[in-house]
Amino acid sequence: MHWIYEKAEERAAARYAQTEDLVIADITKEIDFDLISRTRPRRVIGTHFYVDVANFTKQLRGELEDDGEDLLRLLHVYSREVSRIVASDFDGQKVHFQGPRLHALAYRPVSDESEMAAKAVLTCLAIRYMTSIFNEVFELVDDAAWLVAAGLDHGRCVATKNGANGDQELLFLGSAANHAAKILDKAGTRMTSRVRDLLPEGFDSAITDIEDGDSRIWMPLEDVERLAVDHGWAWTAAASRIRLGTAAAKYPAGSVTSSEVGESIDKSALTLSRTKRVFGASLFADVDGFTSYIDGLEQIDENLVEAIRTFHVLRGVMRDSAVQDFNALRIQYQGDRMQALVYRPVADGEKAAFAAVKLAAALITVANEIVPAAVSTTEVHPLAIGLAWGQVLVSRIGEHGNTDVISLGSSTAKAADIQQHLDGNTVGIDGTLRDLLPEWLQQAFKWSASAGGYVATDLDWHTFCLLEASEEDGVRETAPSESARAQSPIRPWRGV
Repeated sequence: MHWIYEKAEERAAARYAQTEDLVIADITKEIDFDLISRTRPRRVIGTHFYVDVANFTKQLRGELEDDGEDLLRLLHVYSREVSRIVASDFDGQKVHFQGPRLHALAYRPVSDESEMAAKAVLTCLAIRYMTSIFNEVFELVDDAAWLVAAGLDHGRCVATKNGANGDQELLFLGSAANHAAKILDKAGTRMTSRVRDLLPEGFDSAITDIEDGDSRIWMPLEDVERLAVDHGWAWTAAASRIRLGTAAAKYPAGSVTSSEVGESIDKSALTLSRTKRVFGASLFADVDGFTSYIDGLEQIDENLVEAIRTFHVLRGVMRDSAVQDFNALRIQYQGDRMQALVYRPVADGEKAAFAAVKLAAALITVANEIVPAAVSTTEVHPLAIGLAWGQVLVSRIGEHGNTDVISLGSSTAKAADIQQHLDGNTVGIDGTLRDLLPEWLQQAFKWSASAGGYVATDLDWHTFCLLEASEEDGVRETAPSESARAQSPIRPWRGV
């Protein structure tokens, strides 16, 4: 299939109509998040926290000489134990794993925000101590040892679901869910003043103030276990050690089996023993500034409803463009960011890389032109897109019945890093992907030290038309002809 402007317009109109009866309500008691839908989002007060393996990119580099399968095995065991600590031991809500990074939420008891904050902090500290045990059990020493960091923030966010039927995920919109991820750094457990101010007095001696009004917290293992018991939660280091030992026996070296992709990847069929290995372009497309936009409307129901409807239209048409028109694999939604893998045609890197750039131009067009014309607000929410090329393993990790699709590879981490350093209406690519592009298209991307990649600021509908024309003429390797340039809608192409 091909991406067609008019078809995207039809999709945007249809998706806007689908949310006509959208109603936002507050959560006032424990809720099954599976009941949240596109038209029934909920406001949720809670402490959001992210826990990341801070040196995971380094571990990926160490696996380049191998096939990455053993690192995937370790990540699967780690994610299973982290999920149990969050959900079973501390009665928290796991949102998902973004590769090795956990996003979770403490929102119970609904009427006690101090208890939410205490639960979230103790969960993060427990995961840190569990990771030390994990290193011991799997004999990961020196540079191979995993190191974790955590970030926490507290506030009210909107919980919703996005995507097509059968391809939806829970996500949270709001500053608490966004800022908790942004304050993650390479060491320790870091929290905002909103979290610190809610913590009970028993935590005070473990807190150290740092820059920007944030704080770090650390306490000995015995204090973590004691406070967990005092608050009625079940985690102990001994319990994690037993579970990790059982998991090590269940998932010995060689448990992961990967095979090359033949034609397409079926996410529903992915398991550790059915992991797929493929070269492709990892893509992260972020809605620039959307979190602050949502926060600005948070107290006004009518405006917030329209903002959430607009978000669903944008995210839905982005997903349809990637999956239906470019045969890409949508890996995950991450708040207001979408992760995808462009890998077709399989085994033709030049064509797949070219397709990835076309997709980026199509997505920019969706955000800037198609969605604003379909919804009632005139707000434009531009995208920042990062792309990187490389071999990845596509699989599922985590607890049975609550697994997450992941793309494991250095290129995935690189694409995410490039995107995070971009403003809206920009597309950044790594050098490997750039080398796969025709020379005339390479010229559209200029090196950016701040992004750590090559950046273009003018990939839009006009660019897309010329890229499409060059393929149809069979001259993808050469610059568009003068006649093609003359036919570019509205104005000449500004790309080269």
